[in-house]
Amino acid sequence: MTIWHPVHTGVVHPWLCDQFGHMNVRHHANMFNEGMFLIWHQSGLGQSVIMPHGGHGVAGITRTNFLRECPLGTLVRIEGALVGSSRRTITFAQRMLNADTGEVHATQDSLEVFFNPDSRSAISIPDALRPIIEAQLAGPDPVPELEEVPREAPGVARWHTLSSGVCFPWHCDQWGHMNVRWYAHLFDDAIFHIWSRVGTGWGRMEELGVHTVTGSTVTHFRKEVTAADLYRVDGGVARVGNRSVTFRQRMSHVETGDVLAFQDVVEVFFDPKTRSSAPIPGEVRSLLEAERAGGTG
Repeated sequence: MTIWHPVHTGVVHPWLCDQFGHMNVRHHANMFNEGMFLIWHQSGLGQSVIMPHGGHGVAGITRTNFLRECPLGTLVRIEGALVGSSRRTITFAQRMLNADTGEVHATQDSLEVFFNPDSRSAISIPDALRPIIEAQLAGPDPVPELEEVPREAPGVARWHTLSSGVCFPWHCDQWGHMNVRWYAHLFDDAIFHIWSRVGTGWGRMEELGVHTVTGSTVTHFRKEVTAADLYRVDGGVARVGNRSVTFRQRMSHVETGDVLAFQDVVEVFFDPKTRSSAPIPGEVRSLLEAERAGGTG
């Protein structure tokens, strides 16, 4: 059990929408991230409470499922809950609701690691905070069933460099590292580029009567990214289904080669006329299958 708390409200403005007429995934990430800061507070674990105990939360893994489009003008309400805990981590869940209809547009679960800002490493959650966590887990509200996040990396046979950049100070939050929302921005920019790398493009897919929309993302945060760090995003085809393809993307430090984060993103083929999923066109499938099988990564 748990307690669901209101953590964010918003509206889908024109500048939040992409060329497909709905809110782009990066802005889901923005809203969920703002909600995440509020969940800590609403759960009794605000910064003024936890920081004297030597730590705060940082994202370890986030998974977002996109269930319905958020078209222009949608009124958004996000609720969040503390749904699990281990020695060093707390798991939170969020659901993005349509304030008018009550429909769920998207969900996110996030594994937050208790982090010492001096040692820049994970630490055990202090015993003094356990009663607060247990009180939330004893609440009256049901806990959503969360699938276990896969830890095994899907194989990628051929990697493509998709984008590169630098972490600026305005990408960093109060903890001194790039905020999780910017990973979503950077990975989303990169995924648009992957289609030209695999031999097709948005223009050709439009001729075939389809484009893709994001069905889900799972992002693993491996190392901090701080101001002035140079990064590169590479991506490749991991799986090919009947109506979707899974890409894996990895963000690496240009100078050290360290993997900073990686993301698995499921892209669903979508018929813009029916606003529903569609089979992968044959010529696109051939390109994706060739990518899946080709080269060494």
